[in-house]
Amino acid sequence: MKTLVVKSLLASLCQREGTHPSWAKRGEGRFFKNDTLLMNSLITLLFTVCCLLFTPYCFAEVQTIITAETLEYDQKTTTYIAKGRVKIERTGTTVEADEMTYNEQTSDIVAKGNVQYNDPEVSMTAGSANLNLETKTGKIFDAEILFKKDNYHISGREMEKKGDDYYFIPKATFTTCDAPLPAWCFSGKDVSITAKDKLQAKDTSFRIKNIPVLYTPYFQAPFLNERKTGFLMPVIGYSNQRGAHLNIPFYWAISENRDATFIFDEYTKRGIGEGLEFRYLELRNIEGKWWLYHIRDRELAKDFFELRALHDQRSEKGIGGFLNLNIVNEKDFYREYSPYRNLRISRFLESTGEVSLPLESSRAYLLSQYWIDLKEETKSVSQRLPEAGYVLNPAKFGSFWFFATTAFTNFWSDEGLHGQRFDLFPKILHTFGSDIIISQTLGLRETAYSLHRTEDDSPHREAIEYNITGHMRLLKRYESFTHVLEPSLGYTLISNSENSLPVFDSTELFKKTSLIQLSLLNRFFNRDGEILVLRASQGFNSYWGDRPFLPFHLEIGIKKPLAVRLEATYDVHTGRLESTNSDISVKIHDTVISAGQRYNRQDKITFYNGSIGLHPYKPLYLEGKIWYDAKEGETTDMTLNIKYISQCWGVSVEFLKRPGDFNVIFRFELKGLTKTINT
Repeated sequence: MKTLVVKSLLASLCQREGTHPSWAKRGEGRFFKNDTLLMNSLITLLFTVCCLLFTPYCFAEVQTIITAETLEYDQKTTTYIAKGRVKIERTGTTVEADEMTYNEQTSDIVAKGNVQYNDPEVSMTAGSANLNLETKTGKIFDAEILFKKDNYHISGREMEKKGDDYYFIPKATFTTCDAPLPAWCFSGKDVSITAKDKLQAKDTSFRIKNIPVLYTPYFQAPFLNERKTGFLMPVIGYSNQRGAHLNIPFYWAISENRDATFIFDEYTKRGIGEGLEFRYLELRNIEGKWWLYHIRDRELAKDFFELRALHDQRSEKGIGGFLNLNIVNEKDFYREYSPYRNLRISRFLESTGEVSLPLESSRAYLLSQYWIDLKEETKSVSQRLPEAGYVLNPAKFGSFWFFATTAFTNFWSDEGLHGQRFDLFPKILHTFGSDIIISQTLGLRETAYSLHRTEDDSPHREAIEYNITGHMRLLKRYESFTHVLEPSLGYTLISNSENSLPVFDSTELFKKTSLIQLSLLNRFFNRDGEILVLRASQGFNSYWGDRPFLPFHLEIGIKKPLAVRLEATYDVHTGRLESTNSDISVKIHDTVISAGQRYNRQDKITFYNGSIGLHPYKPLYLEGKIWYDAKEGETTDMTLNIKYISQCWGVSVEFLKRPGDFNVIFRFELKGLTKTINT
């Protein structure tokens, strides 16, 4: 095996001086005319002198390295002829073949037999190829090209490479599957490929295991580019209540920082919906996403509208803010059109907007908040439209910290009570101690109202809040674990006028209190970290008359070997559980089983949930969930999600059942062409 290093500029300069290496002739891998020591020394000397004379020029060109079993040089055509495991390397590009000719003046290569081309972005195999290493253009025959970024395989009888990023193929197949017989592919004519842009083809058929299943006269897809205008993969479904469902999204790449998706949404039993989602990302950390949807329901004979928006423009130095809108015109929109439980059982929709001005050690803001109660036949909710406030950040004076909040709020309602409220709440914090840490907080609160549609139109309240808490930490190390005990004892005093105030939000829950609170936190650690947390707490409020004890509160968290969370409250006066919430989860090999329970005596809530997730082998994932309402004695929701994600394609099928309705949702993915199904 012989190796030759060629510098094209050096060769041309030496040729002008009459010192070109004409000694290279064919013959058993020999490079020289004879084997005499004098000839070897002379040739070496001539090359050395040439390089020294033209050093800046000689090394201005990148080296081309030729390796072959036999190698000869034709001086008239300035061409190297190589045979037997030929390999040419140049600037990160490698070409290999059984036979190859290389023109050092034009950088043209003619390769035959088991041709392999490789550069940082593309790998190619072919029967033969005519290429130019300088311009990276040429023709390739009986070839398959692999674009490494997204694993695109392009194959055709004849390909024309028109540059680094552009290819034209009269007839080709393309896929992202590795198998010799791909799970899917597209076959088309007049295929043009622009790397990092798009792929276009005519008379295109979509094939599964080489069996044609779909045809389109024109096809276009993003190529090595995640953002490209075009249709996305549709979502297909069926519902007992809404009929067959077809969701066709069209993606518009407006610019580098803006895009939009248009939705065509058809339900055979209800009507046709239209949706628009607009996204943007601007300078100075400005970003947003807006969603607008409408459907005319033929069965209910009414229009449904939905608006969701998120605009974030926060700033630490200047005026900033955010906007979060969640608005529907009909309370039953999610119950009618959402198959997902978390949206259907939502009680309120909250929309909030805020403009904030950061100051040196404080912040001023203007806030608006709008609520939609999704429960039918309920009174209108008082809206915070608007609220102007000022927040003083904690400031240290010696061993004391001072901070405060003040707000003027306008509460509006089209029916019932509404009005304005002024609330001022300054506080002082003081902490001392080392083994036992004592924290004290003293606050003065003034709340005044101007109300409408009520007899007492100007109530007010003045209150003092004082809180003192003592906390300590005890640690005991055992052979296999460490126990940390953290007891705390606190007292809270709130003096309050006896005025009967309206309830707009948590500010009005600031009630007269004389509360002693005892808490005991236990934490257990081993070498792997925290394994168990247990907290028990009990309160005593002397203002609660003959039932001064607050419910006993217990919290338990276990991380190993099972993940367990338990929270319970127990009324010591009645001897009854007031509420319990529990969750347990266990993983056995590739199976995750979990269960949960919720109980609240006052709200009359008792329900259970369970789930199981199976991952029997890498491409397949199964998950099932169930919710059971013990009070109503019925299963409220059941879901089954099946996902299959292979090397180049994926499918997701969701089955969702609730009383009176059954849904099936089908999503399909072609890797490199469509959005990935989340696992």
